Amino acid sequence: MLNTDKPITKSGEDFLNRKVFADNISTAIKNYENKNDSLTIGLYGKWGIGKTSIVNMIVEVLEIDDNIIIFKFEPWIYSDTQQLISHFFREFAKAVKHKDFAQDAMKIGEELEAYASFFEPMSLIPDPTTSLISLVSSKVLGSAGKASKRWGKLKTKSLSATKESIEKHLLKFDKKILIVIDDIDRLNNTEIRQIFQMVKILGNFSNTIYMAVMDREVVVDALSEVQKGDGSEYLEKIIHVPFEVPAILQSDVLDFLIKELKEIIKEDDIDETRWWEIYHDGFKYFFQNIRDVKRYINVLKFNFKAIGKEVNNIDLIAITAIQVFEAKTYEIIKNNKEVFLGSLPDFDENKKFVEELLNNLYSSCKKINKKNCQEFIEALFPYVGFHNGDIPDRRKDLKICSGDFFDVYFQMTLSQNEISNEKLKQYIDSASNEEDFRKTLLILYKDGKLDRFLVRFLVRFYDYAKDDVSKDKFQVIFNALMDLGETFSAETKGVFFNTNVSQILIIFKRLLHSVEEQKEKFNLLKTAIEKSENILMICYETHSQMKQHGEIDEERPIHEDNRSLSTEKLQDLKKVVKKKIENWVEENKLFEHEYGLTIWYLWVKLDKEEADKYKIEQLKDNNQLLKVLEKSTRHDYFSDDNIEEFNYDGFKKFIDVEIIVEQIKELDKDFENYDTTDKSRFVIDGFLKEYNDEKEE
Repeated sequence: MLNTDKPITKSGEDFLNRKVFADNISTAIKNYENKNDSLTIGLYGKWGIGKTSIVNMIVEVLEIDDNIIIFKFEPWIYSDTQQLISHFFREFAKAVKHKDFAQDAMKIGEELEAYASFFEPMSLIPDPTTSLISLVSSKVLGSAGKASKRWGKLKTKSLSATKESIEKHLLKFDKKILIVIDDIDRLNNTEIRQIFQMVKILGNFSNTIYMAVMDREVVVDALSEVQKGDGSEYLEKIIHVPFEVPAILQSDVLDFLIKELKEIIKEDDIDETRWWEIYHDGFKYFFQNIRDVKRYINVLKFNFKAIGKEVNNIDLIAITAIQVFEAKTYEIIKNNKEVFLGSLPDFDENKKFVEELLNNLYSSCKKINKKNCQEFIEALFPYVGFHNGDIPDRRKDLKICSGDFFDVYFQMTLSQNEISNEKLKQYIDSASNEEDFRKTLLILYKDGKLDRFLVRFLVRFYDYAKDDVSKDKFQVIFNALMDLGETFSAETKGVFFNTNVSQILIIFKRLLHSVEEQKEKFNLLKTAIEKSENILMICYETHSQMKQHGEIDEERPIHEDNRSLSTEKLQDLKKVVKKKIENWVEENKLFEHEYGLTIWYLWVKLDKEEADKYKIEQLKDNNQLLKVLEKSTRHDYFSDDNIEEFNYDGFKKFIDVEIIVEQIKELDKDFENYDTTDKSRFVIDGFLKEYNDEKEE
């Protein structure tokens, strides 16, 4: 439930140690014995300091005393009604005429009701020094003429008589009456003066104690304006006993803030080191009083319910403080994503723009000073301005400084291509069972727009792979991804440049690096390779492992500490893969596979003699030769039309063209007798043209 900024109602809710102060005032009221006079207590305090909470604790103590009647009047409810005073006395009458009180109280209540009727038409009360006769005759109807003056005099006698009668009954009454008037500073200037003149002239009954609750500075300014004089002196004439609410210690405010935060977010879900960094770098300076805390907590609760599971808790706590207290700063951050993620290009071109923007941002802060604002923003966005490094795990930790999650904090929703954090954890948990994990991956892949979800899953799964996926799930993950990788690569053609496949490879690498024993690493790969019904992902992974050792295209090997497998275990792996390919080609026609050339090129690296022998034998079949020709095309990306052309140079690297040129010429002559397509005609023509051009040179 959202906090509606209500004051506490019981001393048991006191977290600012105000109970002793409230109890002392309660005791003084109980012990006050001068029945002949009206006493006015002033309870002063700034907005948000907890005046009403203290009043409630005072009332809590006094309302159990049978000798005290308590009447709480909230004048701001009747503000601008032009009948503030009549409402006061009518509500006063109701409080006294309680059925549990004696007959004297009923009589007082009835007379108070009559007394209230005198003030129905009044909208302004004069200076406290003005007599009651002057009061009524000049203001009751605001009319001129002898008739109205005579009416006023008659009315005045009745007014005076009624007030005297109330006084007599109150002197005999065996109960003390406490009248609490709260939130006086919420009234307009004229109404503030009405309240005090009412207390001084019209309501100064015997045996009554008024408690006037207000921000003294606001009230003094209002009285000075209306009275055209010193409001402070005017107030001193009214208030007999002033009390200043004890100042709230900043430590108490912050303790209350922490208490409220703990009710929203579990401590176990908080990175304590980062929390204290954000806290001391500026967060704590936003909160000066309890109302600041309650206002903030309301918004945080709402934000947390909306996106709390999809973002970093600490970053949400921090950006919500900016949202609540620094609206202009919040908008600047929201509308300048690249600046705050450090992803702006062209340092020289944008340097001045960034400097001016940040200076305006830090200067726009009102709740905290410029220095604290800058430190706070830089704690949230370490690379604000221009990127010069990386923040470990910022995507995994769902931080606001991650481009993947920045918008979520401001739009209060995930993008349509993002996976919720809750769903992501469910998907990762499904890796406890191979069948369940395979189903998860296939669902992500097949659902309409879900190929993008599969990419997001693989990207974010990588973030968790090293430290947050238990090792008992590793074999399941290797088995499923090794087998399904071919399915996931189907929509993107190429050799080793597929988004899904690339992401699977780095997942494998991260998982392997978290395993210490070489034998265990090898067994993870060996088992997954032997179980896989598909060959392509096996080739991709083997290619990746060989590349780390510098065995592919004469690339330099990476440092042995960064390799997934030792040299010895790589050789063992290559034997397993060689056998897998040989078994696979016995049952499948290699060059009919969409990625047949990719598989063959890896086979050459493992066993050139056997791979070449298989190639020569297969290409004797004209249909197989056509399949290879059709795979030997490329696009001229530098032309305006992105033209597809036969890749003659690439084809020559695959096979000596002299071996198959006569065969292709026969295909050209007997074209109609083969299982051909338009592309078959295109590649045959392309080959013969390039071959003849080469011979003519």
